Amino acid sequence: MFGNMKEMMKQAQNMRSQMKKIKKELESIEVEGTAANGACKVTMTADMETKHVSIDETMLSSEAYIIENAIKTAVNDALKQAKDTSAKKLKAVTGGLTDGLPGF
Repeated sequence: MFGNMKEMMKQAQNMRSQMKKIKKELESIEVEGTAANGACKVTMTADMETKHVSIDETMLSSEAYIIENAIKTAVNDALKQAKDTSAKKLKAVTGGLTDGLPGF
């Protein structure tokens, strides 16, 4: 019985170590969300930190709500890509155990 418990603890520690490694890796993976046919771009890491926002000069003459909507759309696109990338990386380690858990 204690042998099984010891093995489970070892596996849990191994999984925790792998997850820390993946979380660190996610900090360096960049994704890009776009909107308005590429006139608005948002670059973000796979751990969801915004790195860069780019708005083409041609958009600057648009009304504010058009620019705002383009930024919102590009951010949401980048967030979706970041979440998908993160989920794929974590699933490789957890076998899907983190599906539906907040923060993963």
